[in-house]
Amino acid sequence: MAVPCLTFFYSFIFLSAIAEASQCSIKGLPLVRNISELPQDNYGRGGLSHITVAGSVLHGMKEVEVWLQTFAPGSRTPIHRHSCEEVFVVLKGSGTLYLASGSHEKHPGKPQEFKIYSNSTFHIPVNDAHQVGMPELASHCQLQTVDLDHS
Repeated sequence: MAVPCLTFFYSFIFLSAIAEASQCSIKGLPLVRNISELPQDNYGRGGLSHITVAGSVLHGMKEVEVWLQTFAPGSRTPIHRHSCEEVFVVLKGSGTLYLASGSHEKHPGKPQEFKIYSNSTFHIPVNDAHQVGMPELASHCQLQTVDLDHS
């Protein structure tokens, strides 16, 4: 008797989650979209392609953004920090993550360097100063980025 009850319970939870998700507004956009048809920008940074796959800017989501970023050889982000956590997945290519050693200070000091490569992932804590860069002789590097806002 316990197995059918658990099956029913999990089915109910799953279907409730689907029903709740289907009621979430995505500003009239289709649920399934082709990434290559989404708008992209470089925000004035040569060598960068940035696509907001899902998130607050385009879709009205409040706590998460998902980006697809492609870096040309020799390009990099500026040194920056966020009021949210970030999780990266390197889809292809390689590069370097620079993470400040004294990240919460006004002048964070010499950064630590971490090699990033295809199928690697890394996490940036809230307010940690960081930069992602690609070597001059590297092939293009593509990153999937998820920003998680817990405020």
